[in-house]
Amino acid sequence: MQFKKNGGQPKETPLWLKIIKGFFRFFGRALVTVFSVIIISGCIIGCVLATVILGMVDDAEVVDLDQLELSYTTIIYTKDSDTGVYVEDTKLYGESGKLIWADYEQFPDYLIDTVVAAEDKRFWQHQGVDFARTIQATLSFLTGGDSGGGSTITQQLIKNVTGADEVRIDRKVKEIFNALALEKQYSKQQILEAYLNVIALGYNTKGVQAAANMYFDKDISELTLPECAGLIAITNNPSIYEPFGHPENNKGRREYIYGEMLENKYITDAEYDTLCDVDIATSKGQVTGKSSGKYTSWFIDYIIDDVIDDLMDEYGWDYSTAQYNLYNGGYRIYATVDNRIQDIVEDYYENPDGFPKVRNEVQPDSAFVILNYDGEVVAIVGGKGEKTGSRLFNIAAHGKRHIGSTIKPISSYALAIENDLITFSTVITDEPIYKAGETMGSTTFRADWPINYYAGYMGDVDVRTAIARSINTIPVKLVTLLTPRTVFDFLTQKLHITTLVESGANNDVAVAPMALGSFTEGVSPIELAGAYQMIGNGGLYIEPHSYTKVLDSEGAVILTANTAPERVISAETSMILNKLCQEVVYGRYGTANPTAQIPGFTVAGKTGSASDNTDLWFVGMTPQYLGVCWLGYSEGMKEIKYSSYPTPIIWQSIMKQVMAGEDPSVKFPESTNVVSATYCTASGDLAGSACSETKVGWYKKDNLPGNCTKCYGDSNGIWDIPFGRDDDDDEDSGISDIFG
Repeated sequence: MQFKKNGGQPKETPLWLKIIKGFFRFFGRALVTVFSVIIISGCIIGCVLATVILGMVDDAEVVDLDQLELSYTTIIYTKDSDTGVYVEDTKLYGESGKLIWADYEQFPDYLIDTVVAAEDKRFWQHQGVDFARTIQATLSFLTGGDSGGGSTITQQLIKNVTGADEVRIDRKVKEIFNALALEKQYSKQQILEAYLNVIALGYNTKGVQAAANMYFDKDISELTLPECAGLIAITNNPSIYEPFGHPENNKGRREYIYGEMLENKYITDAEYDTLCDVDIATSKGQVTGKSSGKYTSWFIDYIIDDVIDDLMDEYGWDYSTAQYNLYNGGYRIYATVDNRIQDIVEDYYENPDGFPKVRNEVQPDSAFVILNYDGEVVAIVGGKGEKTGSRLFNIAAHGKRHIGSTIKPISSYALAIENDLITFSTVITDEPIYKAGETMGSTTFRADWPINYYAGYMGDVDVRTAIARSINTIPVKLVTLLTPRTVFDFLTQKLHITTLVESGANNDVAVAPMALGSFTEGVSPIELAGAYQMIGNGGLYIEPHSYTKVLDSEGAVILTANTAPERVISAETSMILNKLCQEVVYGRYGTANPTAQIPGFTVAGKTGSASDNTDLWFVGMTPQYLGVCWLGYSEGMKEIKYSSYPTPIIWQSIMKQVMAGEDPSVKFPESTNVVSATYCTASGDLAGSACSETKVGWYKKDNLPGNCTKCYGDSNGIWDIPFGRDDDDDEDSGISDIFG
């Protein structure tokens, strides 16, 4: 048996070896642990990334290119006169009119070649993302280089539409998936069309159509290849490459684009050499629509103002906000205009030589508006002569003018008949209310007042004659009896005339303005037309409106016209007033006889002249339409000197054309509670066998005149309603709350 030298004990391991073994044991365990952590973390991160990416795939939003044009462009639709179907009429473009949508078919082929060569060479091959360019751009970004150049046209379109352009990985990944989704939904041509319509091209201009208008005064379809290259050159940086201020920079960028086109075989070497030597000539033009270089019509001007006003009222917006939303909201506006009638009025007004001449050296201006009896504005012109711009001041819609005697049927006569104070044939004395030298309040009259246009007084006249001859004294008597306050409230609250002045040193709550139409500020033709509706439609007021409804870009109704009829006088009063206004046109002494007559159609109307003939009017009604003509000077008050009263002549010239083709069998509304009867012109009462002069009048069944006694010697038969001058215009004369 052998024994070890250490006495049989195991040999002890050296300390240095123990240390080495412990280190490797610890290192191995640590390495395994770290590796395990890396694997586990990688799995977790991979799961998270997969979840995020799958979420991005699920959340990929496809830009709706079908709605993209609509979101920028507001469209006004009008009815086709033949079919009654609404058709596209006028586009209102966003960005203050500097974005104009052009269809793909309008683009020249070399515009497409230019943009593809410059922006996205493999556009026709990839599916929305050029992965080779994306990887190259990513590596450049990670190494601190230039991160640009990876986006395709599809991706750039998404950035332009969504506004998302932050330099973030998650944003870029989402953009990639959105681009892939977009290319599955739309064709390459649709994507290019959208892209070329939304790119920024300097001076707050978007899209190649607006840019072609502005830089070259051309339609996009008319551009040459160098001009197309000049536009695409701007996209790299509009502030540096736009050709007005930086022609050399634009030229250098064009040459780069030609090089890319040569490389991609869009042009030959010879063409490249030629193109590099070609300069482009800019010609600053006006940004206009693709379908028309003309200014918007008077009606389109009016509907724009109308919608802006209603947006402000409905949503509490200020003017700038309402106007911006109108032009940029992609609204759909359904207009009331009848283009056939609008064209008739505009054609007449564009030719000043066709107007009746007055004796003034400078011929006056004029305006015209036509409503139907549903309150729809079917035509409007705001000034005489060729239209010289868009959004011009429209006298027909916004002018405030003195309406003179056109006030009489809608104020004194309407309320007096409504309240049975007078009938069709009531006889009233035409005489001055105040004699020269008499005083009313602080006013001393230097001559008899009121005066008539024929500078005299006729004595006893019936209401029929008073309206036909536009006598001034009779309405003054009626307003005094009714009280100016009653008439004022009727005009403002029931007929919705908004420009009358209620308080202050000069106000309209007085006899003269309420009886004779000499207002503090005046009334617009459109509001006067609205007030006259009740005489042609059976006693109803419907707010004049230029549209029926307005939709937003999603199709939701955001505005609806107020078309609810409001009864303001009875059907009986309306019919009697209409018959009286026919006397203006057909009566022996009617102020519009025969100048306002239209063969085959019944016409009712009223002339009107402001003091000193500064404003001349005619309001004429057929059973289908109501037309208002104003003549005067747009600036300042200047007397119009005429031989033949001009406004009924203008009205007739236009309305003859308007009524062509209309059904002459259509009649004004009639009430079964109104009857005709023969009356004595001397007394105004129902005629008897002793009455030598008689006429036919129209009366409410429950307010017939009595039988004539004057011709039998029993009484004078003259207006037996108590009448006295009312020096206090606001004093109640016993008629309270007449209009309800």
